[in-house]
Amino acid sequence: MILRQKFLFPFLLACVATCGAVCAAEPNGQWKPPAADGKPWKHDPTKLAFPAFLGNYRFAGNFDYQSGGVLLRYESLEEQGRLDIFLFKAEAPLLTIKDQHRRILAEMDVVSKDMENMVKQGRYKNLTIGEPIGGELELWQKQSIPIATRIITATRIGTSEKGTEEAVVRQWLGITVLDGYIITLRHMRPANTGDAGEEAMKRLVGLVFQVIKDPALRSHIRELVDGYMADPFSENGEQAAGAVLAYLKQTPYFPINIPEDPVAGWLEHCKTVAPGTEATLLRAFMLGGAKAAFADGDAEACLTEGARQFAKVYRKLVTQYPQIARPDMEQFVDRAEKGEGYGWLKERSLLR
Repeated sequence: MILRQKFLFPFLLACVATCGAVCAAEPNGQWKPPAADGKPWKHDPTKLAFPAFLGNYRFAGNFDYQSGGVLLRYESLEEQGRLDIFLFKAEAPLLTIKDQHRRILAEMDVVSKDMENMVKQGRYKNLTIGEPIGGELELWQKQSIPIATRIITATRIGTSEKGTEEAVVRQWLGITVLDGYIITLRHMRPANTGDAGEEAMKRLVGLVFQVIKDPALRSHIRELVDGYMADPFSENGEQAAGAVLAYLKQTPYFPINIPEDPVAGWLEHCKTVAPGTEATLLRAFMLGGAKAAFADGDAEACLTEGARQFAKVYRKLVTQYPQIARPDMEQFVDRAEKGEGYGWLKERSLLR
């Protein structure tokens, strides 16, 4: 079993996919590595932004097709899986829901036929293609978009130094249409990962759905962040912050991280001497980081801006609750106000 798993994962990584399905001939185009600074890969026509990580999956790069369109690839050694995301502009306008459904089903048929052809070529056997399941993805203040999914299971046949080896592969396929672009999602993993693999796949797909939904929602969230920044202590500011935090909980791929040491100790101290102030300070750190994240800031920028907002709110709180003051917090706030919060933490070896 272990040998089969080791054999399977290189298959998943080595296959070069084209629009809709994997083909025998390698397409013309160019592979590009992920951004060195970890910033999301952006698709300007749809405003989609794909982060460096989706759960346990790392963005491995993108393939720009010479004929147009792009393939994005995510990989996970831990889960022995691969996710390919294709974005291609529809040749003809898809003006109605009926047009979109028809095109989605046509793309489904392309995948099925290509898999059947690979069975004839001897690359797969025991092919099982599930029935397509239709649904919708709801967008913020926009019309929902249709999506169809199906499961494909097949035995991959390959050769190694030991001869012919086989591995059962399970694929999840999802196809939708957004702003005139056909988006095809293909997740591959060993079938023997069982229920655990199925649940991991669902979590990953859920994150991708959040990416697809995000452009319609993010402009509203930016407005809420601005509303909070205008007056963090007002009722409107607190309500806006609550909505932003709920959004961030559903989109965990933003590089917003608050170091447990020393912040957790500070918050516990504040909770003890002035209950409620700890939540206000934590909210400030998160919202400052969110503002930087929405401007495509990296982890350092998010921490720097989170620290700056923490300092701003702390200065107001400490005048009302002087008992929350601590020497190390004061030192941190002095530096954070100057945009040096990240540096203060790093100097004290609190960041690795």
